[in-house]
Amino acid sequence: MKISMKISKKDFLNLKTLLAEQSISNAKFVNKEIIRQLKLNGAIKTKRQTPKREIVYLLKAENIFLFLKNNNYNIYKLEDIDAFLEELVETQASRGTIQKWLQNGKRQKSDSLKGLYVSSLEDVVMKVDEQDFTVLSTNGIGYFLFHTQKIEVSPETIIVGVENYQVIWFAQKYREFFDEKNTLFVISNSFMWEWIEGLENEYIHFGDYDLAGINIYLNTILPRLKKCKKYSMFIPEDIEKLIKEHGDRELYEQQTSYKNLVIKDENILRLKDIICHYKKSLEQEGLYYFIRSR
Repeated sequence: MKISMKISKKDFLNLKTLLAEQSISNAKFVNKEIIRQLKLNGAIKTKRQTPKREIVYLLKAENIFLFLKNNNYNIYKLEDIDAFLEELVETQASRGTIQKWLQNGKRQKSDSLKGLYVSSLEDVVMKVDEQDFTVLSTNGIGYFLFHTQKIEVSPETIIVGVENYQVIWFAQKYREFFDEKNTLFVISNSFMWEWIEGLENEYIHFGDYDLAGINIYLNTILPRLKKCKKYSMFIPEDIEKLIKEHGDRELYEQQTSYKNLVIKDENILRLKDIICHYKKSLEQEGLYYFIRSR
């Protein structure tokens, strides 16, 4: 069993801080190769504040767990880091414990995590296998519902589809955008796409403000919303200012193949024109940082 990169306790704690607080000083990391690899896989970006101070910003939390998986660590969520450090680093771990946390590189990919990942702004009661289940509005926590379970929500529940796990875990940070009660955040994946086909609930798509994000909404989400009583893509009123001041030009350049999207919705067409005018894109999780600087 080979670990591609041995990560120290200090750097695991740094990764935990990055996941929880969504930013951290680059100087805190002992192994700078971690930063390099996370930038390559799109998990983070860095921004220099002063000649001697560089900040690491979280872009895609799921890519950090992908990085850990690629280095043969069985760590899939924030809570796993604490458990890993307690069981493996802080103690004389048994062989069984070591095998629990370190992957066998030949192991086949598991399909066991297929299902819904959800969180909420207020406590939301739903039914799972016909039993009442409450999604608690606790920051830093998301819920996973396995794909074989029967999952039902009340007609009043507003479904907000999101593209990044950190938005699920820290939904409370986006409360000013979604202040309606009974709002359920759901990660956009293949199981969610199938699930929403049978819903009549209102659906709001909270995706990335880039050409690929628009394409996902128009060509993956909208065709599945035939029963929904109301649907929209959430676009902040000051999106032009946000993209102009904080947009990512490199991300835009990676998605120019979507420039010729056919768009009938005036709000989405305006978003697309803003993106193309400034040649910049903005990922949804970046909103949290930038709304604080308004």
